Amino acid sequence: MADLEITVRYNSPPAKLALTLVVLALPFWGIMIPAFVVWIGFMLMSNNSLMVDIFHQRPMQLIGFLLGLLLVTGLGVKAVLNLSDNRIILSKNGLELPFFLGSTLGLRRNFSWVAISSAQLVDSEKKREIVIHTTDGFPMYLDVKCFAPEELEQFLVALNVWAINCKKTPELELLQDELQQKSDQKLLPSYTAMWDEELSRRFTATAYVPLEPEQVLQGGRLKVVSQLSFGGLSAVYLCQYKERELVVLKESVVPQDSDEELKQKATELFEREARLLMKIDHPSIVKVLDCFVEATRQYLLIEYRSGQDLSQFIKQNGAQREDKVLKWAADIVEILEYLHSQDPPIIHRDVTPDNLVLDGDGELVMIDFGAANEFLGNATGTLVGKQSFIAPEQFRGHATAQSDLYALGCTLSFLLTAQEPVPLSVSHPQKIDANISDDMDKLVADLTSMNLEDRIVSANHAKIRIEEIRTKCLQTN
Repeated sequence: MADLEITVRYNSPPAKLALTLVVLALPFWGIMIPAFVVWIGFMLMSNNSLMVDIFHQRPMQLIGFLLGLLLVTGLGVKAVLNLSDNRIILSKNGLELPFFLGSTLGLRRNFSWVAISSAQLVDSEKKREIVIHTTDGFPMYLDVKCFAPEELEQFLVALNVWAINCKKTPELELLQDELQQKSDQKLLPSYTAMWDEELSRRFTATAYVPLEPEQVLQGGRLKVVSQLSFGGLSAVYLCQYKERELVVLKESVVPQDSDEELKQKATELFEREARLLMKIDHPSIVKVLDCFVEATRQYLLIEYRSGQDLSQFIKQNGAQREDKVLKWAADIVEILEYLHSQDPPIIHRDVTPDNLVLDGDGELVMIDFGAANEFLGNATGTLVGKQSFIAPEQFRGHATAQSDLYALGCTLSFLLTAQEPVPLSVSHPQKIDANISDDMDKLVADLTSMNLEDRIVSANHAKIRIEEIRTKCLQTN
């Protein structure tokens, strides 16, 4: 499949003015000069006495004069081509600027995403500019007014998706948020294509082969009953432990071709995370019973809880009432508050409907941890989490406790609408279902803010907001 390439137009007024002037001069450099050169050549070929005398007396001067005239024509053609090409071309390899922008950057037009170190939005009385700094010291100044709004949004999304080392100021992220709000989050196909291409690159599977039913581990104490899920470099199995109780086995693999030092660090991180998870003691979180390494693969042995996950529940029953979703929201945020209060805080990294199960009593239980897979991401460059629920900072490799709150907001949006949220965006479920209250819609939007400073700051703050809405909902009913 061909690599994705996005084109956005940069309509620079100075470039337009220069192009207009060059075009106005077209009769001179595009018609009169070529016609004059052709006439001189015709006169020489016709043995015109005057032209022949001039050529014999000053041949080099005449040739130089004619070449100079042709150079003017060539420069005119070149100027039209360069000034009329206003495309900024974006791909996973970097960005290519139009000539008139490259001329301000030492005639350099191509920049890899790795070379982009930071981006900021600068407001002044005269203009609003995006200033992009590169590792080699060349700053790019892009006037916001020179983009069409939908193409500016595409440019910022490309910066967000592909320039993973670029540090963006909150003002720039807020600008992207504003553009998404104005477009009602109806993103162009290229937005989704950018996301899908990058995610498929990061989640690319290798030659990893999962375990088969009846295979045994730990000297026969564990026997694989069935495979529950499989993807990328990990799998989850239902196993029988000591021929009696059922347990869940989570398997993760570091590719054999990884750097040895990196594999060692990844394994140490896995063991550290596993030890933290084994200390968790909460009735709504499955217990991590053990961790071990066998045949270079890392395993977590997890308590088995039967039930239906919320993803399956929504597929069968459709979008849920707001009061029920608020009850689930209170349960989820209480779990997150517990995890984030640990020392050190435990970031789940994979809060999705797939990992929330309704047990036999109808209570929610958290059944999986993306945290234990952080080692895999560090070793392979892959991501932990489901793409529609991943916070922008987690996508860039910097998950925080607020990343779990972003995923919570995405989960609530899914439960309310039965539709997965648009990746890397602020969710507004009310736009899908007008019956959703303003308070609920704002809660989800505040949880899924692209900017950390605007996002709800902690699970405790989220819990307070949820309880306020639940109280108002009960009073209304």
